[in-house]
Amino acid sequence: MLLDAVILSLISLSVFQSVEFYVISAVVAAAVLAFASKGESRGPVRQYLLPGVLSLEGSLRTPSVEFLCNDDGTVILRRHGIDGVSLSGAVSIAVNVKGFDLEIKERVVTGKASDEKIDTASFILDFMAAERYFISYRAEDCGLFCATALHNRPGIHVVKAMQ
Repeated sequence: MLLDAVILSLISLSVFQSVEFYVISAVVAAAVLAFASKGESRGPVRQYLLPGVLSLEGSLRTPSVEFLCNDDGTVILRRHGIDGVSLSGAVSIAVNVKGFDLEIKERVVTGKASDEKIDTASFILDFMAAERYFISYRAEDCGLFCATALHNRPGIHVVKAMQ
């Protein structure tokens, strides 16, 4: 009964019948909608294009990605199990950095079939801070992918198989 009395008194107030009330309500609704639709602000995307150093190690023939964190803050990335690429070819990566997310896309040029074959490409990532990163690596030419988390601290060593 008390609730009915409160509702009746609010209805009788002229505040809800004024133009100002509806203008303020519309502005508040627009502000809430704008805030809700705002995406994450992790900053602009930076892209690094890095050439690989090719070698024939023969130790790991299964496709995998290896990360080795150094004392100076750099990270050595080794892509093992590369098939069909010779020394006259090339393996490079395009690294898109958005906040602490790294998206790596591999690019391969096979080279001459008569040249010596390689199975490993090495890269130096010298733009990473001492933070925790989420890394996705995609080799679209052979349809392989892997994802891992990496905490860039000296001595950290991560090997992740590609699927």
